[in-house]
Amino acid sequence: MEKLQAALARAREKRDGTEGGRPVRSDIQPRHRSRRAAQAEATDAAWEAVAQFDPSTDTLTKSRIFASKVSSDGQHFDILRTKLLLEMRRNNWTRIAVTSATPHCGKTTISCNLIAGVGRQPEIRGILFDMDFRRPAVGKAFGVQPSASLEDVLTEAVSFEEQALRLQENTIISITTAPVPDPAQLMNRSRTAELLDDIQQTYRPDIMLFDLPPVLISEETRAFLKLVDAAIIVAAAESTTVSQIDETEREVAQYTNVAGIVLNKCRHMDEGYGYTY
Repeated sequence: MEKLQAALARAREKRDGTEGGRPVRSDIQPRHRSRRAAQAEATDAAWEAVAQFDPSTDTLTKSRIFASKVSSDGQHFDILRTKLLLEMRRNNWTRIAVTSATPHCGKTTISCNLIAGVGRQPEIRGILFDMDFRRPAVGKAFGVQPSASLEDVLTEAVSFEEQALRLQENTIISITTAPVPDPAQLMNRSRTAELLDDIQQTYRPDIMLFDLPPVLISEETRAFLKLVDAAIIVAAAESTTVSQIDETEREVAQYTNVAGIVLNKCRHMDEGYGYTY
C-alpha cells in the first residue's frame, strides 16, 4: 500500500506540473483535472507500484521467447500479436485465453511471446496470468520465482500489487509458483471472477492473457472460459490430431469465441515454427 501511495503521489506531481511539491506550471490545478485524468493518474500509479524485473537474454533464448526484441526468430510471434490485437479492437475484446487440446503443444511459449511482444508496443498495456495451476511454467520460462503465487492473490492472502511483476513498463506477469491441489475449486469460485474484475478495473490493461490448462484433460478450463472474451487454441504439428483440434474448438465455442488456431512446432518451415489461420 505504501508503494502505491508513493507512486500515486509521483504520478500526481507529474500531472499537476509540480516537482517535489514545487509548482512548475501555475495554470494547472488539481481541481481542474477531469475525472478521466484522475483515473489515468490512479492507473499509472498502480502500474508504477508493481516491482519490475529483467529476465536474462540467455533465459529468454532457452525458453524460446523471441518476441522481446525485433528478430527473425520472433517475426511469427509479431504477426500473431498484431493479428490478435486487430481482432480484439474489431470485437472490443480484452480477455484472451491461450489453451490447447493436450499438453506439450507450446501454449505457454505462445503466451510468453505474446506478452513479450506487447512490451514492444508502448501504447498498449498487457497482463499475463499463469493459470495452468496443474503445470505452471511461466515463471520457469522467464527465470523468476516470486515469493508469492497467483494462487495467493486469488485466495486473498496477498494483493496483486505485491505478487505481480512488471516485465516491461507496460507489461505485467502473475506467476503460479507451484501446482495447486484442486485447481477447479479455485478457478470456479465466484470470488475469483470478482478479483479479476477488480484487477482489470485497477490496472485497465488493453489485453489480459490467461495461460490455461489443455481443454481435453482439465475440467477447470471449460468453467473458466466463460470469463474471457475469446480463446486461442494451440496445436502441435505432428502431434495434435485433426479430431482433437475439432473437439477442442467445439468445446471452446460453447463458452467463448475462438480467436484462432496456432499451429506450433512446425519443423519443416524455413523460418519460425508456427502460423495462424
